[in-house]
Amino acid sequence: MLMRMFDTSDYDRSLRRRRLMAFGLLAVGITGLLCYIFLIHNSEVLSDYARGFYLGAASGMTIAAVVLLVRMQYLLTHPEARKKAKIQEQDEREKAIMNQSFQFAGMFTFFAAAASLFVLVAVSLEAAAAVVAVVGVYSITWLFRMLYLSKTL
Repeated sequence: MLMRMFDTSDYDRSLRRRRLMAFGLLAVGITGLLCYIFLIHNSEVLSDYARGFYLGAASGMTIAAVVLLVRMQYLLTHPEARKKAKIQEQDEREKAIMNQSFQFAGMFTFFAAAASLFVLVAVSLEAAAAVVAVVGVYSITWLFRMLYLSKTL
């Protein structure tokens, strides 16, 4: 579904879908901020770090959503900017750079997480279990995507 959301064959439709996704991200960010204000801000149970994480993550999501909304609305209302952005997104060189960047970032993240397990097992089994879960989700996602692409391409 995400692949269809960023499909550039019908660029106007793609921009409208991205705008909807930005509204969804805004809803998540605002929900996080409301949870922080009404539930977490004065909590004695959570550490300062946890409260700061809630505030930072919710604020970051809200700001990112607003930036995405402004950008999508700008592209939807300005035909010249939309045309330029469409050409840039469909450029084969840009696509190759983006794909190689994601591929390198994924490999680096996978191996860094695997290497961090040697430290985490000695320090905290809970943290090690969380990293194992992330590596597992990454591996399963990669496997399913590879199987799907091998069937469709």
